[in-house]
Amino acid sequence: MKVLFGINNDDTVKGIVELFEKKYNEKIEYKNVYYFKQFIQELSSGNYDRAVVLEELEKFPTSNLAQIDDYLFKNIDSMTDVFDSKNIVYISSDRRKLGDEYLSKLFNLGLYNTLTGQDRTKGKVCERIKTPFQKIDVKKYYDNVAGQDVYKSAEVSEIEIQRIITYYQNQNGATEKYNEIFDRVAAQYTDEQLKVIINFLPVDVRQHLSFNNEKYKSLNVADVAQTSQVSEPMAAPQPVVEKPKQIINNQNDAKVVSITKEPEIVEKIVVQKVPSEPKIVTQVLEKEVVKNVYEVPKDYKKIVAFVGAPKVGTTFCINAIGTHLARNRIKTAIVDITRKRDSYTIYTYDNEGKRNIAAESMRYASNGLNEPLVYEKLSIYTAMPGEDRKTYNASLVVDTIMQHNSVILMDTDFTTPADYFRLCQEIYVVQDMDILNINQLTIFLRQLKAKGIPMHKVRVIINKHVNCALTAKDILDGIATYTSYDLKMYDELFNSSTIPYYILPFDMDNYKKYIEMVFKYSNKFATFTDDFKLSLSRIINSIYPTETVSTKTVSTTEKTRGKFFRR
Repeated sequence: MKVLFGINNDDTVKGIVELFEKKYNEKIEYKNVYYFKQFIQELSSGNYDRAVVLEELEKFPTSNLAQIDDYLFKNIDSMTDVFDSKNIVYISSDRRKLGDEYLSKLFNLGLYNTLTGQDRTKGKVCERIKTPFQKIDVKKYYDNVAGQDVYKSAEVSEIEIQRIITYYQNQNGATEKYNEIFDRVAAQYTDEQLKVIINFLPVDVRQHLSFNNEKYKSLNVADVAQTSQVSEPMAAPQPVVEKPKQIINNQNDAKVVSITKEPEIVEKIVVQKVPSEPKIVTQVLEKEVVKNVYEVPKDYKKIVAFVGAPKVGTTFCINAIGTHLARNRIKTAIVDITRKRDSYTIYTYDNEGKRNIAAESMRYASNGLNEPLVYEKLSIYTAMPGEDRKTYNASLVVDTIMQHNSVILMDTDFTTPADYFRLCQEIYVVQDMDILNINQLTIFLRQLKAKGIPMHKVRVIINKHVNCALTAKDILDGIATYTSYDLKMYDELFNSSTIPYYILPFDMDNYKKYIEMVFKYSNKFATFTDDFKLSLSRIINSIYPTETVSTKTVSTTEKTRGKFFRR
């Protein structure tokens, strides 16, 4: 008999094995693991006869019972994907009883060997290992729930649908990839869920699939309208703002103010939506003061990645931006997916309790649980340096963090899994004045491009900039084109004359302050020079506008056109 245990106490497991061997005169070959993910991986490859799992195998970072139950059910569901559910012995917590809602769901998954209350003993575990219950043995407890649809198979979350839509949109009309994407999606959902998803796909995608994809044709798409969750295709959320009376014309990227009569000097507030690249067009016929203010929708979310060669200041930029956003009461997450995990060191310094929280925060997020290291409005998600990042579920990490924050700042390096760059909306490439770093940066960008990640996501931050013969344009030109070491191969990654870029100037006083922050953590970004803070604000407002970005006095009949956040 070969048994896999998932019990967080080796002595308990040893006691069960000894009792079984004594009681039934049969030897047990066994292994004990301590995490659900490890338990599932072992089940899928270990050829076990029985599996015994304790509901309280892991310490839960939340007291929300609904959240705990959802996390548990997903893990049990995954177990039954790789192992016969009838051979799983489930030792429940003391809040369960046979026939309750949660155990009813497990019954519908085929788990019949559930131990509750007084039955949670070593002897009962041995009995179920020796002779598992069959459905008929426990059906009486679940007669009122048998056959219920545990999965709610016609429902798909809005976040999942939006992610699929975004992935198609990122293909920029490359129809040759539409079938491959749909086949991957189809493998993860039921037919009823696919009918829901299809209803939201872009028109060109549906048209292509209707002629070229057999799975799509088999779904009887004519019935989609009857099975979908809503009857109208989902549109991108639009901000609802109180429109000032002075606003006359509304346009997509900007609202145009056209004032025909105001004899005296007055102050106007122009409320704008947040476009992907903020712009403002203002026409004024009388002398006035114009302020351009961004009003961010309540449900506005932004996911951006920062990447650069070692020592260029990527983590520095993220900390400065995250600190500013949090200080402005915006819920901000710093997500460290680098190999070195500098955030783990910076934000835990000499506090063991903080280290314990930080070390587990990414693993919890990968399992759908939100337990970061929190500093008021700033949340830190990281792990121990060197921990394998490939074990994380990138989509679930981002979804979990996105549900609890408005801005996600991902600290990445050249070894970070590509999925994180697919999931973000913008990629901020950090480069300093050391041009020797540019080659490895262009190699990395070329790899992203080869994996289908669009280069229009890229923005450039020139950090530690000093005025010299090496200009910002020279740096942009260097990053824009990949050149092989033998100078025989070239690949244009993006147009250097149109890419958005930002400059952060170098200042010795600022450098000293940052050294002090790392040595003995104290937030001194607010004391940096005005020149640096102004430059930083341009980056911040391109990510998540937080303040008035322009104040200008214009004269009669003067027309102004401006494009902010570009140098």
